[in-house]
Amino acid sequence: MKPSIRCIVLLLILCSSVAQSSALTREMQPIGSAKLSVFLWDIYHSTLYSADGTYRENQRPLALQITYLRDIDADDLLASTSDEWDKLGIAREVYRPWLTQLARIWPDIKEQDEFLFLINDDHSGAFYVNQKPVGSITDKDFSASFIRIWLDPNGSYPKLRKQLIGQAK
Repeated sequence: MKPSIRCIVLLLILCSSVAQSSALTREMQPIGSAKLSVFLWDIYHSTLYSADGTYRENQRPLALQITYLRDIDADDLLASTSDEWDKLGIAREVYRPWLTQLARIWPDIKEQDEFLFLINDDHSGAFYVNQKPVGSITDKDFSASFIRIWLDPNGSYPKLRKQLIGQAK
């Protein structure tokens, strides 16, 4: 393959993946973006979307897109999710069944993987990794509890929350 043809093929592949990514949120507008760093390690970059680009509590549809900046095992994601729900005061007997479902859904994450959580109008939640559906949970309480990890005022990362909901200066 000649270098110029190689460049064209790579450009087509890149445009295709961008189109797929934006197809999931094409009817939505970004509200805000934030990067999570812990100590010296960058963990992920995130963007929150809504239909009109503004944040209102309990609005639907809503999407959270996360691009990971490092590899993370699915077990570590599950443990972090459990820790966050504990901090938010969600009872373990409530979230244990969700963790079981998430263990079947979530893969190990590689650097630059794109993770998308979409809350639909009916409040069900669907997960996508690299623009491919990986599973959904129809329990309406799950979607609200999961998104609280990023959007609850008492969450672990208040600066990140403010950036995501468009309140950061």
